[in-house]
Amino acid sequence: MRKIIFAIVIVSVCSSCSQRIYDALNWQSNKVTADGKIPEWSNPLRFYDHNSKINYNITNDRQNLYLCIKVSDETMFAKILRGGIEFRIDTAGKKSFSIAFIFPISNQEKMMQSKRSDTPTEKSSGEKSYSTLMMQKKMSQEKEVQLIGFKPPLGGILTLFNTTSGISAAINFDSLGTMYYEAIIPFRTFYKNELMATDSNKVFSYEIKVNGLPVSHEGGGGRAPGGMASGGGGGMGGGMRGGGNSGGGNRGGGNRGGGGGQVSANSEMNVTNTITTKMKFSFK
Repeated sequence: MRKIIFAIVIVSVCSSCSQRIYDALNWQSNKVTADGKIPEWSNPLRFYDHNSKINYNITNDRQNLYLCIKVSDETMFAKILRGGIEFRIDTAGKKSFSIAFIFPISNQEKMMQSKRSDTPTEKSSGEKSYSTLMMQKKMSQEKEVQLIGFKPPLGGILTLFNTTSGISAAINFDSLGTMYYEAIIPFRTFYKNELMATDSNKVFSYEIKVNGLPVSHEGGGGRAPGGMASGGGGGMGGGMRGGGNSGGGNRGGGNRGGGGGQVSANSEMNVTNTITTKMKFSFK
């Protein structure tokens, strides 16, 4: 009798796993222009990750995948400028993330070497610091994207001017200093020419990653690669919550790692932020 009950439990568990229901990306009905201005998007954006303070949405239509990100935290500005944003896609739903869209590209060697640039501050009057304004200007001027795992001949560094790929991305800031990021990635560049109705049953995993900065050691010397850790979360697990869109209310992954070695004054700069979402396509 116990064996029969055990078998029933196993069958029930397997059945529930095979029938797991994933939410779908929002259908992008408005035409999107990747200019870092977001009148095409419902605001607040659909998801929010508490650890990174990143508000974002991922949408699709039949031709393109769209990503919109909103950031108002100055520490995150510095990390994005130094480490870039990696938007990774797993078309097999196994979190292998073989496709990577990196914009802006890591700028660690080019960024100003002053300490104040590493640790953004605000003036007591509430005005943005000079280093923050410089970061905003530099990010708004980024015009190159790095592609990994895309269909040939796409790969490596791509200039966003005069490209026929359909790929576009931009960063802009509003009058309050909030960063808005937009990217358009045609499916034909990494998946298929156009989505079909059957694709609405396909689950993709998506990962947004902002790399932490290397830990600095006292005594002059160089940089140590330690102190960086990443975390991933389940697509509909803890760490993200919906923002007010009709598809809101979802929770997704989001983790932070701690650093080892001698951490600088602002240890949050040394943390790698990873947000993972697992969802189906929409289709209309």
